[in-house]
Amino acid sequence: MLRIGICDDIREEVEKQEKQVRQITYQIGIRADIRKCYSGMDLLMEIELSGQFDIILLDIELGGMNGIETARQIRESDVNCNIIFITSFEQYSKEAISVHPFAFVDKPITYAQMEKLISDVYEKLQIDDKFAFKSNKTYYNISLNKIMYFISEKTITNVYFIDKICTFYGKMNDVEINLRKKQVDFWRIHHSFWLIRGI
Repeated sequence: MLRIGICDDIREEVEKQEKQVRQITYQIGIRADIRKCYSGMDLLMEIELSGQFDIILLDIELGGMNGIETARQIRESDVNCNIIFITSFEQYSKEAISVHPFAFVDKPITYAQMEKLISDVYEKLQIDDKFAFKSNKTYYNISLNKIMYFISEKTITNVYFIDKICTFYGKMNDVEINLRKKQVDFWRIHHSFWLIRGI
């Protein structure tokens, strides 16, 4: 499933983009969880409450906190989100590069442009399968090929990397369901120990 956030202070623009995204994901056969936000603060709060996004369609000229500052704050805890700036203000393009967006598109975005962007991001995510979790108020979306193994202790699961360990609240059964959905090859050494094959 793709988690997609749409953020623009013009409601008509949000509705238009949501309609495009729903049609495209349905046509491609992708399940999508789409959240609508109308300010930078709304978007940051949505991430805090429901987790990080795979894609964010973000306007730059927002009331209050602008889109670039919003993206900077998102990048403090999430370096993997595919941020797509959609704006009619070309003068911000150089500044926008500093937050490493996936794309920068002029308004109004066409259906064909949106379809290409969604398809490109989806293909990128399929090639590089990831495991998402929250640890110490930071959201991670880590490539599975960087994970060595999982060890759980009741409701706490430890994720072991080559150079570090992260901990999150979650049962091993939830990890198993997640891995099976991604068709990841793994060994279950013990009911509380999962080893990613190929490590």
